Amino acid sequence: MLLLHFSDIHFKHSEVGQPDDPNRALRNDMVRDVKKMREEIGRTANGILLTGDVAYAGKSTEYDFAYSWLEQELCPAAGCRIEDVFVVPGNHDVDRSAEVGPAQMAARAALRQINANQADDEIRKWLRDRTSANVIFGPIDNYNRFAAKFLCSLGPYQDMEGETKSPARPFASRDLKLNDGSSLRMWGFNTVLVCGADDAEGRMLVDPAASQIETEDGVTHLVMCHHPFTWLKNKRAFEDRLNAVAKIHLFGHEHTRRIEENRRYLRIRAGALQPDRDEADWKPGYNWIEISVAKAQDKRKLTIRIWVRMHEVSQFIPVPDPDDKEIWENTFDLPPWSAQVTPATTPAESKIGDAVVKTQEIPMTQSSTPITIRSVTIKMFKLKEHEQRRVISKMELDREGDRDLKDYELAVSAVRRSRNEGSLEKLDALLDETLAATGGD
Repeated sequence: MLLLHFSDIHFKHSEVGQPDDPNRALRNDMVRDVKKMREEIGRTANGILLTGDVAYAGKSTEYDFAYSWLEQELCPAAGCRIEDVFVVPGNHDVDRSAEVGPAQMAARAALRQINANQADDEIRKWLRDRTSANVIFGPIDNYNRFAAKFLCSLGPYQDMEGETKSPARPFASRDLKLNDGSSLRMWGFNTVLVCGADDAEGRMLVDPAASQIETEDGVTHLVMCHHPFTWLKNKRAFEDRLNAVAKIHLFGHEHTRRIEENRRYLRIRAGALQPDRDEADWKPGYNWIEISVAKAQDKRKLTIRIWVRMHEVSQFIPVPDPDDKEIWENTFDLPPWSAQVTPATTPAESKIGDAVVKTQEIPMTQSSTPITIRSVTIKMFKLKEHEQRRVISKMELDREGDRDLKDYELAVSAVRRSRNEGSLEKLDALLDETLAATGGD
């Protein structure tokens, strides 16, 4: 399993697409380095992990540019598909005009004054009440429209009647297959439940579900969030649980490239791809992460190899480990496990707290292009909203309660229904037909 990990692109609406964009050459250097490293490693990437701050001010134009850059430049350079992107939000992904609204300011003040040991219970109340949850998630609506394309949008667990109608959750999850047939389960958690100009270490909050990850045979957990633990007010249960059950922790926000090696886990900061140029130590960076499992005499070993890259003048160069080796390598013991044959089309299920989480596996090779819920979702979002609704209606994937869903939630919900009803291939064919008729990509 080979993954590309980066963070903090900070696409700014006043710069992107302009001839004097100060980061145009930097992004070009990164894309060229991704191609170079892909050749050196000798494999294409299985996915791209983005730990927040896609945008600079949470504007829709910033996400439009980000998606175009990912689809047209970075994914082809890495050798993966656009649907192989997995993303979590950062503080710059919050719409700056929404965060200063009176409801958001009141919510931020109320939640930030709660004692750390009471924060999780209070957050649960907000996330389970529709009106309160809309205040929390409203400022990341633009982010969610972007993230929904990758099935990474975030929202409350339930509506006021206690019935799950929306496909959103406060977290994102996805399964990938490792080389021995076991699963790498990726979790993306939200550390911008409240966010504003007064953000500081120890003041951010994370969804309390993040501390409820369950261990499972044949599953290795990888957890992503934007803010490192020191920034989180309610960090104790989250950090303790991750240290115990998750082997890989990925962060953004702090613009450093630091690998924290521990006997039980590995913590990796991405560094910022586009940090502010007035920072004292302006060194853009990103990582390649290879994850594999070896078995010998009924013992399983997880090996994680990392290529840490840093920008220097006009190119990216390696950041060596403490022994001056270009590749950082760590090995961890895994419990015994034997592969069992399961239908390839059946989504995996796991639990986090009371919620059942359905994840979708993707193939290890890029030689085939199977129809998956994520590939169909990408096509759905290439249509305009009225075209999406026409397709949804024609496939009879709409339901009475859909009027309460946001536009991106409706699109994702329809694709999920087609998967559950066995009509995913039919929906895929109709989307192809519609895209061809409308001149879509």
